[in-house]
Amino acid sequence: MYLIKYFQLAALFIFVNHAQVFAQQKLILEGDEGVFNINPHTQVFSTQDSLEGSKAWQLIKEGKLTPLSEKVNPGISNAAYWIYIPLKNNLPQSEAFYLEVDYAQLDYMQLYEIVDDSAVRLYETGDRFVFSQRPVQYRNFTFPISIKEGEEKEYLLNIDKRKSAVRFPLTLYTTNSFWTMYNKETIFYGFCFGTLALVILISLLVGIRLSMPIFLWYALYVLTFGLRCFAKLGYGYQYITSGLPEFNTHFFPFTTQLSMVFLIMYIQQYFNTVKNLPVFHRVMDGILLLFIVSSIVWVLFPGFIISFGPVLISMRYVVVCTIIVFAYYSAFQHLKINSFRAKMFLLGYSMFFLGVFSQILMEYGAIDRSLVPGDPLFAGFFMEIGVLSYAMVVLIVNIVREKNTLSSDNEKLQNNLENLKEKSKATENSYVVLKTKALLDPKRIKYIQADDHYLEFYLIDKERPEIDRNKLSELLQSLPMQFVQTHRSTIVNLEYVKTIYSNHLLLYDDTELRLSRTFKKKVEERLIK
Repeated sequence: MYLIKYFQLAALFIFVNHAQVFAQQKLILEGDEGVFNINPHTQVFSTQDSLEGSKAWQLIKEGKLTPLSEKVNPGISNAAYWIYIPLKNNLPQSEAFYLEVDYAQLDYMQLYEIVDDSAVRLYETGDRFVFSQRPVQYRNFTFPISIKEGEEKEYLLNIDKRKSAVRFPLTLYTTNSFWTMYNKETIFYGFCFGTLALVILISLLVGIRLSMPIFLWYALYVLTFGLRCFAKLGYGYQYITSGLPEFNTHFFPFTTQLSMVFLIMYIQQYFNTVKNLPVFHRVMDGILLLFIVSSIVWVLFPGFIISFGPVLISMRYVVVCTIIVFAYYSAFQHLKINSFRAKMFLLGYSMFFLGVFSQILMEYGAIDRSLVPGDPLFAGFFMEIGVLSYAMVVLIVNIVREKNTLSSDNEKLQNNLENLKEKSKATENSYVVLKTKALLDPKRIKYIQADDHYLEFYLIDKERPEIDRNKLSELLQSLPMQFVQTHRSTIVNLEYVKTIYSNHLLLYDDTELRLSRTFKKKVEERLIK
């Protein structure tokens, strides 16, 4: 008799204790904002097996499942989760609410309502189903529920995703608040992804126009990581892979993989590592090859990749950290070469790194998801692209300036060349006019020597030179191109030079002329031409 009463009292105590716990957790819906953070008012349980809602609810009532301390972000997991949500509507009217799970990468979900102490399934959804089967056509999983004024309701949300990261930040909206949030969010992300699309288009056009791979790799990096963020936020399944659940499973991680490939290529081009950091360049070539091979394996054996999901995620983070170290080392080394470009990269990449670091901590449950507004990785990536795009614009401006300068210099050289050609043609058959008014054909002149205020013109067909009063420097300016000064008192016609020695010239008629060190280099240059 006493034993029976003992068990009755124990059962009553357990029931009352659970009732009190659930009552303490209840979220009172009141106020004018119409947005409610649910997670602090929930209890989270986990099971290794996939159960029906009624079975899970029975285990929870009997105290056979222990509440978890983590209510938002369990991290990498291989369990099914059951989230108990007690609500009471204290708003002055009956309301249609929207329950949002702010994490788009979930395989399977069920929402149950607790009616007469049993679990009645309201909705079944997840990435296993095509997008059109979702209760609300929205990027995140969202469930419409109705609670009358003053009414209390209990819900049980089942989330099942194995061998991967799991999060379930929960928010409850009134109808007006939800659609207001939806419209603002659409405008915001529309602006963000529209900006990224513009960056991609401009980079591709510039890369093709200038034939510079750095702009092409930059465009492909922004494209692939932008698609990764698009998928992570749930837009990928909504607009790209909505009818392909199996393909959608791989779309998000595969775009992440490809973005790392193009990021490495971009960094190598940005810092010209093949020249400035050859050892690190070869190391990153090895990592690049690893990513390319694993991407090929992914395409050929997608099931293998999924089965080793947690291990591969950890390995990928290790490789990503290696890339980050490489990028920072390259940037610091590049400070000596181009300070501006290095500083811009350090600033932009630091923003990206903070996003990556926050993402990793969230994936492993090290920080509370509710403490981080929005998607930290997308925010870091978007700011990184803003800074790097500015650096790329400066690069384009510098390239255009250099091109214009080279074009101007080339035009001047071309004009000088044309003038020289015209001068050469004009003087080729012209005569040297002496002060005595005599005319000498330049082709007949072997060399000219100065003797005080007079010049002696030695000709091929005369033994004695022609004498004229003139200055050697003034005469040289009017002579054709084949005449060059070899000594302070001598000008020679190069057409008659047979051999050049260290300190003299030998003409074809065996005449020797002095060659001073001052004029030797110019003589040699003229002979080479």
